[in-house]
Amino acid sequence: MSAKQDTSVSSRITLFNKRAEEHQNWMVVNPFAHYTVREMPKRLIRQEDYGHAPQGSRSEQRSQQAHVQALQEVLQLCKVIHELGQPRPKTGQMGLSFGELFEHYSSISGKLMGTLLGARKHGYVAFEGETLFQSKDEQVPVCLLRSYDELRLEIMAKVEDLSGKEQEIATLKA
Repeated sequence: MSAKQDTSVSSRITLFNKRAEEHQNWMVVNPFAHYTVREMPKRLIRQEDYGHAPQGSRSEQRSQQAHVQALQEVLQLCKVIHELGQPRPKTGQMGLSFGELFEHYSSISGKLMGTLLGARKHGYVAFEGETLFQSKDEQVPVCLLRSYDELRLEIMAKVEDLSGKEQEIATLKA
């Protein structure tokens, strides 16, 4: 047997052993690999990691992608309010009635209320009430809290930051 063949065989054995060890480690934490609950080890999750996908996982990557998409939809919503809205008399903020917004934005996305709630949560828009309903709240104004240019810069910075993290996760997986 030549030295080249010996190296090839030993590298395959090493690779096989590595995969076997990874599989054994996975089976320890896999909840479906145990016959009883008592056999299953208790997972220890730090408090700051609770509710977040494991770092470097596909779940974290999908979460980052969803967050980027949500921010892009919020940016699109702010753009619609900026382009179609008018300055409010008392505050000077750009605003648009919910009825007009619903009429224009529903052709863009069917998730207007979810996008509005997300935008309000992050401090981009303001409106009265918990939620808005199509026929009942058509005259309620939805206002941008800052200028569109400020909001666009802030949202795009967040999107770039998340996209950078997304690329980091992808390189970790490769």
